Formats: sequence, structure tokens, C-alpha cells
Amino acid sequence: MHPLTSYLRHLIQHKRSNLCVSADVTDAKEMLALAQAVGPSIVVFKTHADILSGWDTDPTNGTGAKLAAIARKHTFLIFEDRKFADIGSTVQLQYAGGVHRILDWAHIVNSHVVSGPDVVRALKETAESWKMSQSQEEYRDDSEIGDLPSARGLLLLAQMTSQGNFLDETYTSNCVDIARQHRDFVMGFIALKPLNSQPEDDFIVMTPGCSIPPKDSLDDSEFVPGAEDALGQQYVTPQELILRGCDIIIVGRGICNATHPGGHSVKAEQYRKVAWEAYEERLALEKKTKGL
Repeated sequence: MHPLTSYLRHLIQHKRSNLCVSADVTDAKEMLALAQAVGPSIVVFKTHADILSGWDTDPTNGTGAKLAAIARKHTFLIFEDRKFADIGSTVQLQYAGGVHRILDWAHIVNSHVVSGPDVVRALKETAESWKMSQSQEEYRDDSEIGDLPSARGLLLLAQMTSQGNFLDETYTSNCVDIARQHRDFVMGFIALKPLNSQPEDDFIVMTPGCSIPPKDSLDDSEFVPGAEDALGQQYVTPQELILRGCDIIIVGRGICNATHPGGHSVKAEQYRKVAWEAYEERLALEKKTKGL
């Protein structure tokens, strides 16, 4: 099992949360404030570094370093939603260099495989080289939640929630095949349902397009489940995603656009509770099905 997968599964139980908040904001300071607010309720914090103005590039005290400090304080993993899709040599530069130096602060990144399987190999080689320069001890699979791991992991975009996307069943199947060839680096998928079908599969599935129904909304900031926004993003409820077998729900604007007096923290906690209740329901159904 990938060390980040092991850590994340323990973290989900420890925090009683399967929530990832997507920082759908456009200012670096606002992103850091959001991470502080939702940190206690989440297991993963998803960023879009390339949409943020005011990014401080200082490797010690800049935006990436500050976000990493918040992640350590509240114990969550950082997922940079970079969606790498280029040839191997280019994605290596995008991952480790440039303004954002993603590799230094993001535990998880994601990638398309439209350019072929070597995009995964290129990212893995870069992560391995970086890891060799780090002194932090690796997380060990036990019942204690310690320091965040220094390991780096990849999610493959196997399915998408946007209307009319071209990620068909053949593409999804190819993603799974590539993931199996790189189990030491690929920890899971962005997908609409679990994609584990072999006994040795233990891939995490994170799913976006998640929204609480308007009748349950604290401030009417959600999109309507079963509908789509003006640009084709489709939404379903946390309950539906978790009962499908998804491991982690990704919520962006439903929390980032909060107008509730309690702000982002209250909305994040609502999503955490709803998703966790659905998770406990799923476990009970699975236990009943097995006749336990």
C-alpha cells in the first residue's frame, strides 16, 4: 500500500472525516485563511496555485511553506490540482520548478494520461529524487497519527464530472492499468466511483461535484444536486457519493462561497458530518450484506 494511502486511511478514522475542501479562491492570503478555518474538519486541502495572486515564492517563509505549516498544525494532506498533461520532461519541470515549486509543499498531485504512461514515470522519478534529499522519517502503518509523511503521491484523472467530457470507459480502464504499473507512486484516482477490481487494488477515490441539497443548506450557497452550473459542472450529494463507495468528497464553492455568519468553518463542519454519517451508513450496510 502506498504510504500516503495508509496514512490517509488512518487520518480519515482519526478525524472522523472524509472531506477535502477545494480552495476555489483567487488570492494567496485568502487561501491560507481558508486552510486555517477548515483545517480541523478536513483530511485533504486542494489548491490551484496557478489561479492565486500574491503568491510568495520564498521557500522558507512563502505561501507554500505557510500552507505546509497549517497542514502540520491541523493534520491534513495538501493536494495541488495541477492536472499535469504534457510530455515527461516538461511535467518534471512543472512539478519541481517554476514559481510554485509544487513538489516542496504538496503531498499529492494529479495527472491526465493523454500523453501516455511516461507522464507518470516522469513525475515519479522527480518525486523520488526529491525524497532522497529529505530527512523526515517515513510514516509507519500503526494506530497513531504522527507527523505528516514526506512521501509524495499521484492521483490519475480517470473520470470527470463536467458535462460532455471525453474520458470514456476505455480511457478509464487505461488509467487503472497504468496505476497498477506504478503502485508505489499512484495512490488513487479522481473518479466518480471506486475502480478497485483486483484483490491487490487499494486505490483511493476522490470525487468532486459535491453539494448539499438546498433544503439542508445553511446559507443557500450550494448548487442544486442533479443539476449543473453555467459551465457544465454536475453536482450530486455527499450521501450519494459516499454510498457509491467513494473515499473522499471534494467540496469547493459550497464552502468557499459561504455567507453563513459562522463562515467557512461552519460550512466545512456541516459537510464533514453529513459525509461521515453516510460513511457509517455504508459500513453498516456492508456489514449487513456480509451477514456479520
